[in-house]
Amino acid sequence: MSDTAESESRLSKSEVENELLNMSPADWARAQRLANFLSRSLTDITGDDLLQETMTKLLSQDRVWKRGLEPILVLFVAMRGISSNDLKKEMNGPVDAFKVVSTTDEEPEDASREHFEMGVSHDTPEVALINRQLLEQIEADVRQDEDAHLLLLMWIDGVRGAEAATELGMDAKRHDAARKRLARRLAPYEMARMQQ
Repeated sequence: MSDTAESESRLSKSEVENELLNMSPADWARAQRLANFLSRSLTDITGDDLLQETMTKLLSQDRVWKRGLEPILVLFVAMRGISSNDLKKEMNGPVDAFKVVSTTDEEPEDASREHFEMGVSHDTPEVALINRQLLEQIEADVRQDEDAHLLLLMWIDGVRGAEAATELGMDAKRHDAARKRLARRLAPYEMARMQQ
């Protein structure tokens, strides 16, 4: 994609500022709930910090805001990326924030317990690429339906049911409708997967 086409597909700094200024109080409350949810596994960043950092990156153009996308969706995707990057830094950093530290020579009572385990993927790079492309295709398919798209992103993060509805600020009826629309969109992908 040329630089001109790319710059035309993204909002300018002033357009980003206008989008943020035009968000309703309900949208801000929803964004705050999502920020709190996405920062839950981080040790050095709160939901407020995550939301602030995201807005800063969007306004400074470090994060792209593509034209035609709803503000809450842009904030959610950007916050998800930032929290994921911060979590990787914490997990791969020199300091293990989850280890018990003692100031005495005695071992802590629960020293034999491991506080977390790293997930290990046995997928080959080819399988990982195919899965990533499939996920991008599914996301593009549901992107026009904001509620279904946000619900898909919650499902990707392993959050379902009432917890996902609460995090997204949806009542049961709205959540159920979004879930049904998402299930209909996912049905062809599921059929294709079963036929392989």
